Amino acid sequence: MVLDARMAHSASEVSVGLINPFIGPKFNIPEDFSLCMSQNFDFFNNIEKNIGENILQTIELYRVFQNSNQQEKWKLLSQTYRGSQLSSQDCENLGFYAPLGAGITKAWKLKVKKFLSFSENHLASISSFREEVFQPSKWKNKKIIFCDGYRSIQHEWFSQLPLNPAQGDVLKVESRLQLNLSNGSWYLPCEAEHIARIGSNWKHQDIESGPSEEAKREIIRKINYLPNTENFKVIEHTSGVRSGTIDRQPMIGRHPHKENFYLFNGFGSRGCTTIARNTEHFADFILLGKRLPSQVDLNRFLK
Repeated sequence: MVLDARMAHSASEVSVGLINPFIGPKFNIPEDFSLCMSQNFDFFNNIEKNIGENILQTIELYRVFQNSNQQEKWKLLSQTYRGSQLSSQDCENLGFYAPLGAGITKAWKLKVKKFLSFSENHLASISSFREEVFQPSKWKNKKIIFCDGYRSIQHEWFSQLPLNPAQGDVLKVESRLQLNLSNGSWYLPCEAEHIARIGSNWKHQDIESGPSEEAKREIIRKINYLPNTENFKVIEHTSGVRSGTIDRQPMIGRHPHKENFYLFNGFGSRGCTTIARNTEHFADFILLGKRLPSQVDLNRFLK
């Protein structure tokens, strides 16, 4: 049974679903990335058969170089995900600015809202979805799995966990450029013609403040590889709160003292990449008694 209280500030509701193998300014590839993607392909292939459309799309992501170190690092990256390297003139011909050039990355984009809608409808069809707030007294002697993002630290049971939540804003703008671009901040065209989404910022204080003008200015300033950003027409401005952690690893597992309480949380900005793989670990832990990988087990923090 899934309970959803329709709480505000959901990160999933505003997620653009970008899955990028090269993380951060150093283009690091997570150690388990290929395993995560294998699990994603298996999982979403079954979902796509039910939905009747492709919701995990392979894309070309143009990574705009910010310094000479990135130019050099690009040549050493895995050819599994690394494509051509473009000159500044190549980039200008395509319609964006990159004085140091750019590299083409094999990446993916998940239609998060489509997936969430399908999941809710499927659960409702088998009487396994309720729109209500969780009340412990109503669910005694049941196994309870908390999947409520950064709000887990607002519960007495998990308040000591070192979650590191961050608010992020996303803008929907009018734009004709049909390229997926990133310099750390991303520009992703929507399916609707002449519409794109851009983002995002990281705000660790006052995280439930909602969309702000300050965030909008920051996002537009960072998308400096696009022409005429000062003339962008913003048609939607949303925000959500990512449930990041201090070591950038998820927190999943069973509470050490309340044995029917479980947590599946802390995926931050990498949920679309890592959740399917960690779901398998979690199911094996609950149903088969297998040990969780130590790097994701919440008991690394709870003693």
